[in-house]
Formats: sequence, structure tokens, C-alpha cells
Amino acid sequence: MGSKNKQNSELENQISLPVRCGFGWLLFVAEVLLFGSLGLSIFWIVHYGGGIAWTNDTSKQFNLHYVLMIGGFIFLNGQSILVFRNFPCCKIIYNKVLHAIFYVLAISAITIGLVSAIQAQNNSPDSKHFYSIHSWIGLGTMGLFALQFIFGFIVFLILLCCDASTTKFRDQLLPTHVTFGLIIFGMAVAACVTGLTQTARYRLSGTDGNENYKDLPEQGIVINVLGMTIIALGILLPYLIRNGSFRRFTNPTSN
Repeated sequence: MGSKNKQNSELENQISLPVRCGFGWLLFVAEVLLFGSLGLSIFWIVHYGGGIAWTNDTSKQFNLHYVLMIGGFIFLNGQSILVFRNFPCCKIIYNKVLHAIFYVLAISAITIGLVSAIQAQNNSPDSKHFYSIHSWIGLGTMGLFALQFIFGFIVFLILLCCDASTTKFRDQLLPTHVTFGLIIFGMAVAACVTGLTQTARYRLSGTDGNENYKDLPEQGIVINVLGMTIIALGILLPYLIRNGSFRRFTNPTSN
């Protein structure tokens, strides 16, 4: 029996190295995609949209909406999700605090981005709000985002005051918290992609001297690459979180 256990241990060690290498490589790719999505959005807005503004320019004010929504929903939210994978050697409480900080920053960016879009729409001649599938998905995502933060803050931070008596309860709720986090990220991806498509069709309409999206101009390529980067993150992040082999190298508990 001892010999068999030794063989199993050696086999596990043989498998663990390539799995660890794959894990590290995919984490690196995820970070490149996260920073790439933020960088591409800023490049698109600055190079093709004329930059950002809070007042006096409706178009530039709406540009702020794009940067902050991608920055909040995708970049900061993605970083908060990957905290427990990026820093498995740190104490779990440090990861929790960093996770919460990223989440608060994401909520702040999303809130400001929403306000900037509403104000920009109010300043336009034909003001209409929340009529598109993009806006409906965005509102639903923001609602779940807020509930997820409240739930996580209470269960996984405040209940630490009664650590010994709530450990089992928190461990039971952890899978639900993780699952809803990934669902919200998927909804955020859908909101961003539908928003990019809506914007591309509006700004590249082929009328009034604008380029035509159907001709795939340079700006259209940038928007498409940005959209595909976000979709790639929607595939890769759930894989990194849900893959059982990767979970072995991180702390899966709530403590």
C-alpha cells in the first residue's frame, strides 16, 4: 500500500509541473487581455473620439462612459476576480481586502460612467434613456453587481468577527458567491460588447461624412479587436476560476 501511495504521489508531482506552468501562462494571458482592453478603450477614445470631458461637450462626455464602464466592469472587476489566483501565497484576509478594494473601485467607476452617459443624453437634442438591449443588460448587471458587493462584504468580511462560529456557513456560501461573480462578469461582457456594437453602428453610419462600418475602417477594426478582447476574457476568466486543477494551487476556503 505504501508503495502504491508513493507511486501516486510521484505521478501527481509529474503532472503538477506542466499544470502549474499552464496556470501561470494563462494568468499572464488574462492580465495582458485585461490591460489590453483598458488600453485599447483609451486609445480608441483619445485617437478617434477626441478625448473625454465632463461638461460642455456631449460627445466627449459620452466618451467618458465607455472608458469608465470598460475600466469598471472589465478591468477592475476582472482584477478582483483574479486576486485569489494571482496571490495564492498571501494570507486569505489580505486577498479579501484587495478583492474588496478592486470591487469598490469598480463600483465607483461604473457609477460615474452611468452618470456621465445620462448627463450626455440629457444634453443631446433627442434625449432618450434605457431603450436598448445594451442599456437593459447594463442596468441588470449593475444591480447584481451592487447586490454581490453587499452580500460579499457582509458574509466574508463582517462575519469574520465571529470567525469560529460562522466558518461552516461562509464555506457553504462561497461557491454561490463565486458563481454569481462569474455570471456578473459574463453579463458585463455582454453589456460592453452590445454597447460597442451600438456605438460602432452610430459613429460609423456612412452618413454626414462618417465612415461606413460595413467598409471596416481603421476605427471599426479597433472597436472589433476591443470587443474580441473582452469576449476572450469572458471565456478565460471562468476557466481559470472553475478549473479544478488550478484550484489545487490556491486556497479555496473562505478563511
